[in-house]
Amino acid sequence: MELEQSPLTPIRRLELLREIAETINGAYEMEPMLDAVLQKLLQLTGLQAGWVFLTKPGSCNFSCAADCRLPPALEIDGKRPMREGSCWCLDRFWDGRLRHAVNILNCKRIEDAIKYRWGDTQGISHHASIPLRAGTELFGILNVASPGKTHFSGEELAVLQSIAYQIGTAAHRIRLYQTEQKRATLFERLGQVTRHIGTLLDSRSLAAGIVGSAGERMGWPGVALFVKEAQGLSRRALYQRGQLDEHIVPVAEKRGGMLAAALAEERTVQWYGHEQELGAPGGKWWSGVAAPLVLQGEPFGVLAVGGAGPSGLDAIDAEVLEALAAHVALTYDNVYLHEKQRELARWEERNRIARDLHDSVSQMLFSMSLHAKGLAHSLPDVPEAAKQALCEVQRLSQTAAGEMRAMIRQLRPVGLEEGLLTGLQRYGEGIGLRVSYAAADLRQLPERLEDALWRIGQEALNNVRKHAHSDMAQIKLSFTQWEACMTVSDDGVGLPKRKAAKTAGYGMTTMRERAEALGGTLTVTSKAGKGTQVTVRLPL
Repeated sequence: MELEQSPLTPIRRLELLREIAETINGAYEMEPMLDAVLQKLLQLTGLQAGWVFLTKPGSCNFSCAADCRLPPALEIDGKRPMREGSCWCLDRFWDGRLRHAVNILNCKRIEDAIKYRWGDTQGISHHASIPLRAGTELFGILNVASPGKTHFSGEELAVLQSIAYQIGTAAHRIRLYQTEQKRATLFERLGQVTRHIGTLLDSRSLAAGIVGSAGERMGWPGVALFVKEAQGLSRRALYQRGQLDEHIVPVAEKRGGMLAAALAEERTVQWYGHEQELGAPGGKWWSGVAAPLVLQGEPFGVLAVGGAGPSGLDAIDAEVLEALAAHVALTYDNVYLHEKQRELARWEERNRIARDLHDSVSQMLFSMSLHAKGLAHSLPDVPEAAKQALCEVQRLSQTAAGEMRAMIRQLRPVGLEEGLLTGLQRYGEGIGLRVSYAAADLRQLPERLEDALWRIGQEALNNVRKHAHSDMAQIKLSFTQWEACMTVSDDGVGLPKRKAAKTAGYGMTTMRERAEALGGTLTVTSKAGKGTQVTVRLPL
């Protein structure tokens, strides 16, 4: 076998072949193995330079995983010519024409170096290219070259092809090992994440807690959680570049892309080279994986991981993300049940307090009013000032009794037994308003939503009574597939522009906080002399 000007003895060549085989068989990391084999291969063949590209057919991405004794022209700017741009060997590999060892190819990178005067090429102009394969899978190219070398003999190509086969076999073994190692590492981290999110009990911070925990522990470039709403998906939390963003940001349905596909098809979706909008601020992910969140057979959101560039995510990441998504769905269910239990406990406590107030304080105030009235009538000769004082005591006790009844109604809204709208109508009549209502559709609301709408409606009617200078109010209740919408409006004097813009005041703040605590929104619109409209939207 005539290798390129090789001064090696046959025994030394056999030793080098043995060393190459030992290096390949004992390797568990790809790039160190390629570096070591490439050096020994050049020593064996007497060639000057070599490099290995890792890539896949049909792809336009590659990495220079190993190189040895490159000419100075290809080492400028941290070997930039080897990290970017296409060339003829890669083009042939990507379009399927490079399936076996190719005798010689003009090196486009060398031609560019000469054209743009990058530096000394050391007389190299051509190289041989040998595809690297593991079984039927092609995963890279081995290139070797020497100054003035324009032809490789069949024996030389056979040696190169033989070593390329060994590299392919080792690469397959290394990838299997790295795959299992990665799976074990990710599932260990997943255990840490699931233990942490299992301690989360507040629905208002649940999305941020899940995304923050996964972002800190899993090592993914970015993590985001989206929830389905009427207009599309709503991003509830985003973790990337070490920062957690808890802003609620809508993602328009037409821009949902891969996220919408994962939700609609109820399957994990992986993408690469496609920009997926996350909602601003947050930008776009160029690659990633999205898994649907499914509870009781219904998808309600999407958990996604990805990054602005090639993220390195693979089937193992998708497998782990699916497991995390299943746990997240159960966590949402557990938190809902926990809050339901707490809500029932609160209702029981409210009812107890309402009973106690009714049976004690209300009765005492009523008795005080009767005693004051009786005392004023039974003492005809009492001074006029004393009579006025008794009348004032009677008036104050009646006013206090009325306030107490209003408090008891708020603690125990018996009107809800007849429905939300009827209850609000009766509440409004109780404070001196004439309330009309309309509903396009009637359906059973979850208790936590009904309670929120009841409290917001009460506060809105109180504001009409106090500030609108009107005794008329209208309530509209409507539904879509994803949300409930209630509007309370009046035809009063409206809010001052400054107050309408800021929606100031404790009552307004309380209403907004109740809506946002359930993932909803509250808006106030008002025009001077044309009334005020309060609109609350709560996701179902």
